[in-house]
Amino acid sequence: MGITYRAAGLGFGFALIATTALAADLPSAKASPVPAFGWTGFHVDVGSGYGEWAANTTTRVPASTGCALCLDQVQGGRGFFGRVGAGFDYQFARQFVAGAFADGSYGGLRSTLQDQAANVTGNVRETWSWAAGVRLGTLITPDIFAYADAGFTQSHFTGSDLLRTTNGAVSGNSISGFDTPGWFVGGGLETALAPGWFWRSEYRLADYGARVLGDNGAAGRLDDLRVHPIVQTVTSGIVYKFGWPAMNPAGLPPFGVGDLVQDLIAPPTGPSLWTGPYLEAGAGYGISSADTIVKTAYGACVTCVDQIQGGRGIGGRIGLGYDYQLTGKIVAGAFGDFDPAGLSGTIQDEPAGQAATLVERWSWGGGARLGFLATPQILTYSKFGFTQAHFGGSEMLDSANGAPSGVSTHGLTTNGWLLGDGIEAQLAPGWFWQIEYRYAQYGARDIGTFSAAGQGDAIHFHPEIQSAVAGLIYKFDSSPVTLSNAKY
Repeated sequence: MGITYRAAGLGFGFALIATTALAADLPSAKASPVPAFGWTGFHVDVGSGYGEWAANTTTRVPASTGCALCLDQVQGGRGFFGRVGAGFDYQFARQFVAGAFADGSYGGLRSTLQDQAANVTGNVRETWSWAAGVRLGTLITPDIFAYADAGFTQSHFTGSDLLRTTNGAVSGNSISGFDTPGWFVGGGLETALAPGWFWRSEYRLADYGARVLGDNGAAGRLDDLRVHPIVQTVTSGIVYKFGWPAMNPAGLPPFGVGDLVQDLIAPPTGPSLWTGPYLEAGAGYGISSADTIVKTAYGACVTCVDQIQGGRGIGGRIGLGYDYQLTGKIVAGAFGDFDPAGLSGTIQDEPAGQAATLVERWSWGGGARLGFLATPQILTYSKFGFTQAHFGGSEMLDSANGAPSGVSTHGLTTNGWLLGDGIEAQLAPGWFWQIEYRYAQYGARDIGTFSAAGQGDAIHFHPEIQSAVAGLIYKFDSSPVTLSNAKY
């Protein structure tokens, strides 16, 4: 699994650069203009975002390498945060920009950590993190920059009083807060808004390594928890660029609102790359989190404290759609896609001392999208729609030793909604590269457990999934860009 998510994160960032670099090298009816301003200089940024957390956990005997509960389980978390940062960029070879940066994030990614042997749980929050690294990218146009980044990061997770999972009563034990270092990879896009001001959107995947935490209190040290968190985030915000002495200051030529509106509503001229049907195929990585409680078969709760289980893994995508270029800048369309998936997470019947690996086998989505043409060959878009996911049934294992328990669950299918953002860029006639972020929330379902003795407890399960996908698109009716509509 470690190789899988590292490759997914690196692939997302490098694909973003490859996409825009190839698109920028496509033949054009006129030469690229000399940039109206330079990207070299200092910048500050502020923004906000949303993240998901998945953490492999085991319960250990204190001060030893032995496990109290040996079955590895995935805890989850999620939440919003704010970010501030600063950095320096240097533009070289006219089209490329490299830089260094640092930022700090402050917020409340709430998650669950539990001592499963003692049947106690706590809400832990990632209250702050900081990151420092480097980025490298290419200018899609003189005022649009796509990049990949990587570096070092450190995060702080709060401690928590541990509550009894059956009724929420205080157990008298707690987990101390902890700081943990790690690394991150990601990618993003910056777009000029006004002189000196830019909009930035960024995806980031951070691995914070494994830590051992003590369950301490009046009864002494009960158990140790080995926790390995991985956090996936998406942020958007504002950047201000100061420029650099003796070089072109950051800023755009004057423009008026009327000119902008005219660009948006002007009808397309000449052949269109975008009107027509298309097929797509790709692959990506996702992290899930799910609120869970355990009920009896009659609906009363057994484990009444809401806990967040997690999951992660890779998936594929095949799809089709139809786009129509409404104006010289605006494209609208409808889409449908199917994702064969392998997002592996945990569900548990804690009172029975059992847990299982729950795998999202597939999902599909359909809806509408609306996009803006950064250039005649590059489309940025947002989409929304309906989605449905299927999770496979599984055998429940004994949490202490991983042995089969004789209890299993049926698969389930659940409906939901999705939101997404992405970018498409032409690689060759008819062929395009796509990178997309998607958030999907699914309705709550009860997962029943069954054995030879009959029906057992039910696990109330309410999942959401955050994913990033890269792939190829073939557009059947796309036409070459000509001078008449290559006005960039």
